[in-house]
Amino acid sequence: MTSPWRIPLSDLEYSEEEELAVLAAVRSKWLTMGPRTSEFEARLADYLGVRHVVAVANCTAALEMAFTVVCQSDQQQRRLVAMPTMTFVATANAAVRAGLIPVLLDSRSSDDPRLNIAAVEKLLSYESLAAICTVHYGGVDAGAAELRKLAERSQLILVEDAAHAIGGKAPDGRSLGTIGHIGCFSFFSNKNLATGEGGALATNDDEIARAARLLRSHGLSSSTVERHHARTTAYDVLSIGHNYRWNEISAALGIVQLAKLDCLNEKRRELLARYARNLVDLPGVKVLFSAGEYLRQSAAHLCVAVFENSMIRDAVREELHRHAIQTSHHYRPVHLFSAYRTAIRERKVLLEPSPHAEEFADRALTLPLYPSLLPSAVDEICHLIRSVLSKKSDHQ
Repeated sequence: MTSPWRIPLSDLEYSEEEELAVLAAVRSKWLTMGPRTSEFEARLADYLGVRHVVAVANCTAALEMAFTVVCQSDQQQRRLVAMPTMTFVATANAAVRAGLIPVLLDSRSSDDPRLNIAAVEKLLSYESLAAICTVHYGGVDAGAAELRKLAERSQLILVEDAAHAIGGKAPDGRSLGTIGHIGCFSFFSNKNLATGEGGALATNDDEIARAARLLRSHGLSSSTVERHHARTTAYDVLSIGHNYRWNEISAALGIVQLAKLDCLNEKRRELLARYARNLVDLPGVKVLFSAGEYLRQSAAHLCVAVFENSMIRDAVREELHRHAIQTSHHYRPVHLFSAYRTAIRERKVLLEPSPHAEEFADRALTLPLYPSLLPSAVDEICHLIRSVLSKKSDHQ
C-alpha cells in the first residue's frame, strides 16, 4: 500500500533476520505459545534483570492482568488506583475492565507530562487506594523509585506502564518496568521493539508471576505445549482467566528485535539530540527530554515538541503535513474523552484537577522518530518548524 507520507512518523527496523525467523516459526507448525515464546521470555527477563516475564497478546492485556492481580491480592477490597490522565487511554481502560476505579491525576507541569508525584502523595490517606500506576512517557523514567517507596509505605502495589520504555533506565541504572511490583511492556508496530502485536508483564514476585500465567490462558493448570510433551489431555482450571496468549511468529520477531534493541535505541537518542540542537536557539519551542541524563537514560520512544501555544502548534502541524511529513499527538488527556466524562459524572472514575495536562496537550506535537530516519530528514523538519515560527514572529 502506498503511503501518503514522504516522511512517516515511525517505521519498522526489519531485515532478512526477521524474515528468516518468521519462516522458521511457520515451518515449525507450532504457532501459539511454544518454544519461541519461552525463549523470548527468558531472554527478556535476562535483559531486564527480573525473575519473571510473561509474554501476552499486547500491553493492554498485560495491564489488565496487572490490575486483576491488584484486585485478587487485596484482602481489604480497596479499589482505587492512582494514575496520570496524560496517558494512552488503554492504561485507564485496563484498570476499569479489571474492576478498579482510576483516580486521574495531573502532570508535573505544562512542559512535563509525567505523573505529578505530589498529587499521588495526597491520595495516600485514601483508605480505598490499592495501587499506583506510573507511565514512563516517551521512554523517560517517571519517578518509579520514589513511587515504589510511597507504595511500600502505604502497602500499595506499584504498576509501571512501560509501553514506551523498553531499554530505558532509571537514574540508578535499573531497567524501567522492573522497579515497581509489576511492569508492562508493548511490542506494537510503532514501538522500539516491534512485533506487530504483543506485550509482556515483568515482575520479581513469584506469586504475581504465577497469577499472571494463570490469567493468561483461562486459568488452566497446564499449557497446550506442556500437555503435548506430557502426552496428556488432563488439566484443571485454577482461577477465572482469559485468553491473553501470545503467538510464536511474534515471539520469533521479538527474539531478533531484542538482540538489536540497544543499538536501535542509541540511534533514536542521536536523532532526538539532533532535533534539539537544530531548535535549541529558537524561542517558542522545546524538544522534550532531549538533553542530559534524560536523553542518556531514555528509550527515546517519542520526539515531542512543545510549542508556545496551540495556534503555533497547529500551524507547524499543517506545514509539515503540507510537505507530506506525518505527525501525531501524545496524548489527549483521558478525562476529556466522552466515555470518561460520563464515567466521571457517574463516579466510576475519579478526577483531580488537571490544568497542566490540558495545557500540555494543547501545545504538544509528536514528530517523526525511528532509527532509520535520515539526519537530513530531521534537518528538513526543523527547517520547516523554523519557517513557521519566524513567520509568526514577523506578524507579531
